Amino acid sequence: MNIAVLIKQVPASNDVSVDPVTHCLIRDNVEMTVNPSDLNAVTAAIRLREAAGGKVTVFTMGPGAAKKALQTTLAMGADEAWLITDRCFGGGDTLCTARVLAEAIRHTGAYDLVLAGDVSSDGATGQVGAMVAELLNLPCASDARKIELDGEYLTVLRNWKSQKVRVRIALPCMVTVGLGSNTPILPTLRSQMKANRVAIPELTNAELGLDPATIGKQGTKSVVTDTYAREGTQNAAVMLSSDAAEAAKEIKSLLEGLKDE
Repeated sequence: MNIAVLIKQVPASNDVSVDPVTHCLIRDNVEMTVNPSDLNAVTAAIRLREAAGGKVTVFTMGPGAAKKALQTTLAMGADEAWLITDRCFGGGDTLCTARVLAEAIRHTGAYDLVLAGDVSSDGATGQVGAMVAELLNLPCASDARKIELDGEYLTVLRNWKSQKVRVRIALPCMVTVGLGSNTPILPTLRSQMKANRVAIPELTNAELGLDPATIGKQGTKSVVTDTYAREGTQNAAVMLSSDAAEAAKEIKSLLEGLKDE
């Protein structure tokens, strides 16, 4: 079973700044890490490979520094990794990003399954996975909590509103993996050191041959017009009475207060 996994680098901290003109995150000198739900996707891919055999290939788009994220996935147990990098890819919206990722998948081989994290912790649009599926003409299941191989099909357990839904989807297909759906594989020191010595191959637009008018800043159709801090109440701990009856009254009062908000 050949599995492609799409990952993204995101800021390791919430302490980031936004460019007042472009309204984009300022990523210079910001520590980056692998997007959390992408770690769940990589782990799901490795578990499927362990059960069915095959190969796990990881892709990310970004500058040279993004190789560190790919090395992390190799240390987790992925077989191969590709860095998709070119200045003309920069500044694109989610559709432009999906075009580049889809073409990289086409360029590198035939895959039975494409996985990605359901959402990124920075943009949180949840759009790229579904867009890649559409561009590759693949059926897509989102927010997978569990993935099982069933012959030529996958059985995907996912959340829908307050219920759990089981979906049977034919291979080849695209599945986005929900945050916390599994425990990400933790690389050992030895596996990380070995991965750090691996030469990561690169793909540029010279290989992919995409029309510059459809990617990067030139191809972007959506524009961020404003950014602002999310409003919300500060959560606080409440010390309840040691008396059970009094504590019950206090809990009731707190719940009634939530209803009024």
